Amino acid sequence: MPNNVTYDQTDTRVNGTTEKEFDELGKELTEEKFKLRQDSLRLLMANFGSSHPATAIYNCAHEWCEKQYTTNGLANYFKAYYNGKHDNT
Repeated sequence: MPNNVTYDQTDTRVNGTTEKEFDELGKELTEEKFKLRQDSLRLLMANFGSSHPATAIYNCAHEWCEKQYTTNGLANYFKAYYNGKHDNT
């Protein structure tokens, strides 16, 4: 019996197409910004990784690192703007 199931592929991603984006990101990140991004993601994943979508966590970390120089206040910022009640998620 043939498989007659068709799949919606609107959200299908092609593997291996992000190399350009990572190259550009590497040009923009200083060592300090890289460490801040790493610490931000670590903090957010530890506190919200099991209860919130990874997209919200990565978007929050990216936005935070564009504007801040420490992780002080990051958890409260996430709760205020990325808790699923706003358009940021």
